[in-house]
Amino acid sequence: MTRTALEICQDAAVKIGLDAPTLLFGSTDRTAVELRRALIEASDKIVRAHDWELLKTLETHTGDGTTTEYALPTDYLRMPKETQIWSTRWEHPLLHISPEDWLHLEIREYDTIMGSWTLYGGNVVYRPALASDENAKWFYVSENCVASTGGTPKAKFTADDDTFRLDDRLIELMLLWVWREQKGLDYSEDMATAEVALAREIESDKGARLITQQSRRNVRAKIAYPWKITP
Repeated sequence: MTRTALEICQDAAVKIGLDAPTLLFGSTDRTAVELRRALIEASDKIVRAHDWELLKTLETHTGDGTTTEYALPTDYLRMPKETQIWSTRWEHPLLHISPEDWLHLEIREYDTIMGSWTLYGGNVVYRPALASDENAKWFYVSENCVASTGGTPKAKFTADDDTFRLDDRLIELMLLWVWREQKGLDYSEDMATAEVALAREIESDKGARLITQQSRRNVRAKIAYPWKITP
């Protein structure tokens, strides 16, 4: 059974020699304040340590023939490593262009031959604009690592009955490390224990590896000159 935020902090309090709090959020008691602060920081450390499969979310942008910029999702944390955007228009992923190279295209007024994208200003930007009814799909890592009592995902703990969407044993171990660090105590043993548990969870989250035959087309290959000059 998944433990609530209060239950995690109560269990952690016993291990560090504190009286278990009866109330976490809404309490002004020093122990409760320190534990909930450590809990929130611990969850942040875990979320940022790995591209967790549970937090990967599919985003779809539907073109209208003119729009080139699409705002990032409200729960967006980051793109997974080596993210690719696939379009219903092309047989290959859209070409990712760095912001500097994108600026070069803008200044020189080049048109790309194939679909391309970049990321800046809180937007995913496409060139050329996605065609009418063209769909561009990609995964991102959501920041919503917590669930309310009703199951609604959210970014951080705000209530005693919130639950951690990832492993609650891991967050307890991480909490012990963070709490000792914040108190200026020796946290080396707790840190080592938490890091071992984190590594195991990351390895488990990667899942089974399947050996597949590579496509003859190397979709990650760079195109030397992916645009044409407009007269």
